[in-house]
Amino acid sequence: MSIWGRWRSGPIAPNGRKKAADGFGTVRLVAAFFVIIDHAAPLTKSGGSILPTRFGVDLGAVTVSAFMAMSGFLVIRSWERDPHLWRFAVKRALRIMPGLLVVLCLSAFVLGPVLTTLSTGAYFDHPLTWSYITDNIRVFPQQYVLPGVFNDNPYPNAVNGSLWSLPVEVLGYALIAVFGLVGAVKRRWMVLVAAFALTVVFQRLLTKQLVLPKVLLMVPTVPLVQYLAVYCVGMLAYLYRDKIRYSWFGVVVCVAVEYVMHASAMTEVTRLVTVPYVVLAIGTLLPQKLWLPSAVTMSSYGVYLYGFPTEQFVVHLGVESKWLVALFSVPIAFALGMMSWHFVESPGMKLRKVLLRRRPAKPPEPPAAVDEPVAAGAHQPS
Repeated sequence: MSIWGRWRSGPIAPNGRKKAADGFGTVRLVAAFFVIIDHAAPLTKSGGSILPTRFGVDLGAVTVSAFMAMSGFLVIRSWERDPHLWRFAVKRALRIMPGLLVVLCLSAFVLGPVLTTLSTGAYFDHPLTWSYITDNIRVFPQQYVLPGVFNDNPYPNAVNGSLWSLPVEVLGYALIAVFGLVGAVKRRWMVLVAAFALTVVFQRLLTKQLVLPKVLLMVPTVPLVQYLAVYCVGMLAYLYRDKIRYSWFGVVVCVAVEYVMHASAMTEVTRLVTVPYVVLAIGTLLPQKLWLPSAVTMSSYGVYLYGFPTEQFVVHLGVESKWLVALFSVPIAFALGMMSWHFVESPGMKLRKVLLRRRPAKPPEPPAAVDEPVAAGAHQPS
């Protein structure tokens, strides 16, 4: 067997199709927890990342890269299985919009009136209260402020900073749709060229050899290019799955590369490859006995959505230690994420059956007998 291991598919269901269960759900949930843990540092003004600066690792940035790599891998797989633009758009919208709408409404209409420093009337009369819903549900642009909410927190005027990554995710969906329509799923070199181009642009931005506006498509330019590059790497991992071999040895090599490069200006560039490899390798090679049930892991999106406002609320209550903020916030966000999945996101996804209902195919018409021709204009059986 190759030292790089073998591609390991999921178990086979009785009907011969591969089950959806895999290690990626468990990895996504753990990554969502890491995002909350890392946010505890800036939200308490205890540094940019919860890890010591000597490690040279922004845990939040790494976990977002992990999310983007897995998303690129899994979403292009979804396109390949059903390459239809309308159905693809509906599936993607129903995956993110129901949970997003509910967290926005709970923030604006429950959390906001309770915590705002304004009177209830002034709060609901303020235009930012309503634009918080309308702007964020459109994804472009993002609004993080609710009037009078968290004004006195160490990280003020940000109700849900995690929403910033949703435009990048949506742009990743659009990128896959474009690639799918031009046939890049079959011509995978197109995605390779796009990933290389984004990597070059990202490297030039980091080294100041290229100057672009600070904001593109209503998203900060540098993270936009960075995470779209990671998204493409995730897509490539799926498209070249016949060539790539995952192993724990490969994971160790990537970690070693990160250790060597962590003090270099190029470390963010190498992470475009090392982080996707590590997270996809773990999701692929993780022993089945360590997989969490999908009823639990599907809460990862909700955990991500509720993590930031939960932490801001905990800080608002007077908790100052970053470790205590993380300790209190993770289980609360997990509970909210579970409720979001089971009561909002999962029922919302069932609308696929309504919106994507396919008309039954018409049975083939029997050939008309020669001695019984069909009269012109006669009704045809359906």
